[in-house]
Amino acid sequence: MSAVVVSLILLGLFCAVFRLLHLSIYAGEPKLFYKEGSHFVKSVLDLCPIFKEVYLPPLIWGKSGHLQTFIYAKLGRVKSPYPLGKRISVKMSDGATMTFDVFEPHKPHPTKGDYTMVLCPGIANSSETTYICTFVHYAQERGYRVAVLNHLGALSSAPLTSSRMFTYGGTEEYGAMVDEVLRRHPDTRLMGLGFSMGANVVVKYVGEDISRQEKFLCLMSLCQGYDAEKAIDLGKDWAHLRRMYAYVMTSNQKKMLRRHYDMLLGKEVQEKYNIDPELVLASTTLYELDEAYGRRRAGFESVEEYHRKHSCCFCMDKITLPMFLLNATDDPLVPPSLVEIGIQYAKTHPNSILVETRHGGHLGFFESGILTPDPITWLDRSALQYAEAIVTLFVANSLPHLKLKAA
Repeated sequence: MSAVVVSLILLGLFCAVFRLLHLSIYAGEPKLFYKEGSHFVKSVLDLCPIFKEVYLPPLIWGKSGHLQTFIYAKLGRVKSPYPLGKRISVKMSDGATMTFDVFEPHKPHPTKGDYTMVLCPGIANSSETTYICTFVHYAQERGYRVAVLNHLGALSSAPLTSSRMFTYGGTEEYGAMVDEVLRRHPDTRLMGLGFSMGANVVVKYVGEDISRQEKFLCLMSLCQGYDAEKAIDLGKDWAHLRRMYAYVMTSNQKKMLRRHYDMLLGKEVQEKYNIDPELVLASTTLYELDEAYGRRRAGFESVEEYHRKHSCCFCMDKITLPMFLLNATDDPLVPPSLVEIGIQYAKTHPNSILVETRHGGHLGFFESGILTPDPITWLDRSALQYAEAIVTLFVANSLPHLKLKAA
């Protein structure tokens, strides 16, 4: 092979890699969406300079939403801490046993106040998931208590005591955690926080019963898709490899079903809910899995009804609490058509802001370095900076929620 041919091949490979890694795309400042003239958002932006700074992902691979998502999902965080918490169990009315872990702050908050983040992880995740561990440790170091929900079925060390696992928008377990935290710490101030599917749960929990707003200082929604029906329908397409991601998520849920087979797919469950375990375990998409298992176990006549009932977009319009929403343009799981739901909410609610970065993928948001990123991500830093802004405004009696006053 001549030197010219080799050179052309190498040049072609270089151009292909350059294009795949999106190295020519400028890493700019995030886009900010909020209601014009909002004094609250102006105050938040003054206290959160990170929202107006350029987000710089890792130089070589950080501009690829797929790599950001893959590295987050498969490799987790670099040098992630593993904080020690106290596990609490609560028996639900249907016999299910929900668990959550409470991580106490490493030091008092600078304001001397008591603040608890009640956190709902992403799909099939728990307090033992690496990105949750990193965030929890980061919040502990800044004086926050963090309570983390363990989704039903996610922990092999927490056996199921009823014939159900978590759902996309079921809020019963999150609500039980909130109530138990307030029972144990009646003087604490809560901040609701959710990652991906967990953000849907947190926002839906407040939106479906607006009186629950009184329990929180604010909500933070990180990388959610807002509408389960549209998101799962989009997951059927190969565009941006969404079908591949849906296959992986389906496989993860099937692993949980196999792990708890006797409880979730036993004879009694099959007969009571008309479930065929062979069809369940043969599912390759979330839609197929929800048709074979999810909607039947939850008592819905159709998958579409099941998804609509588990989506926050149909009730979030009622929420007037301060809310921070974060999405990335290159998120392969949450395309712009879904982010638009959050944008429209932010534009019409004066106490909310949606921050959209060019890069970050799905829950990635790694930053700094050429190859090896910092363990603390831009997502972690932005959420904590927003929390600090809320505390500052709360202490100054400047939060736009009349029933919340600093002690």
